Amino acid sequence: MRTKVYSLDTQMEDLYLQSLSAQREDNSRDIEKMKGMLRTAMDSMLTDKQKQCITMYYFEHRNMREIADTIGVNKSTVSRHIKAASENLKKLRAFIG
Repeated sequence: MRTKVYSLDTQMEDLYLQSLSAQREDNSRDIEKMKGMLRTAMDSMLTDKQKQCITMYYFEHRNMREIADTIGVNKSTVSRHIKAASENLKKLRAFIG
């Protein structure tokens, strides 16, 4: 019968991987919390068009031309909506820290 021998490096690697796994779980909770805060902020601080443009641009990874074609406005209008929404959301920094 063979005995499996673990080196200190292997043990340290296992501990490191366990630590990373725990950090990912903590991070995923933080990320979900931040997403919730962002949704709340978007609902209360942005117009419907701004929300629509921000969602398509940042979450659906669409370009401005695609967004413009989808909602029936000029590409420059989409750009203005995204810029205005970004400016409004920057105001959150004062509350978050």
